[in-house]
Amino acid sequence: MADMEDDLLLKGFFAEVGEVERDNEVLRIMSCFKLNPFEHLNLPFNSAIDDVRKQYKKLSLMVHPDKCKHPQANEAFQALAKAQQLLLDPQEREYLHGQINSAKEELRAKRKKQLKKDNASKIKSLVDEGKYEQQFEASEEFQQQLKLKVREILTEQEWRRRKMKMRISEEEGRLKKDEEESKEMWKRKREHEEQWEGTRENRVSSWRDFMKGGKKVKKGEIRPPKLKTEDPNKSYVQRPVKRG
Repeated sequence: MADMEDDLLLKGFFAEVGEVERDNEVLRIMSCFKLNPFEHLNLPFNSAIDDVRKQYKKLSLMVHPDKCKHPQANEAFQALAKAQQLLLDPQEREYLHGQINSAKEELRAKRKKQLKKDNASKIKSLVDEGKYEQQFEASEEFQQQLKLKVREILTEQEWRRRKMKMRISEEEGRLKKDEEESKEMWKRKREHEEQWEGTRENRVSSWRDFMKGGKKVKKGEIRPPKLKTEDPNKSYVQRPVKRG
């Protein structure tokens, strides 16, 4: 029942939203950092699942191509749908929160280093027993720093992922090439063996003919000339003369 009331309120609200507001929201979405779905939905990093669904419903009604005439309205609508899909996926959500926590730790370490140089801030932080740091992390300044640091870390992770994907692709290509070359080599070997096996009868027959009466001459083959033996009765044959 509550969801139905929310839907009715949203529809009533966005029926009054002007074209300028819709266009501005499209421009905001299209200018967001592409690797951070929290930015597309304009949500803080600690948003719950229900917050994600409600915000998606709200913004998607605003930039829906049927309602918004901006030329990039469809792209903005698709970007919101992808952002919601990522944030509702447990694995993707865990990955994003892991990068956000890494960003927080880097900022905390940086601030701790700065506090060592600033005695007044250090003393105040000790007096407040941590409340001073909690207030700072809740401030707009820290949230802006966190947003930029998350962008930086997500960019580095995406670059590493793409680099690893490229290496895997290159390795798969090399393995595929080696496999194709190996298959081609074995194919040629089988063809050679089949051709050799196919001439077995001819080879055996030729050997038998050779053993019977000499090598069998193939049709069209040129024989070497036979040597003439000397005939003592022929006048042209010169015989050695015995000397007394």
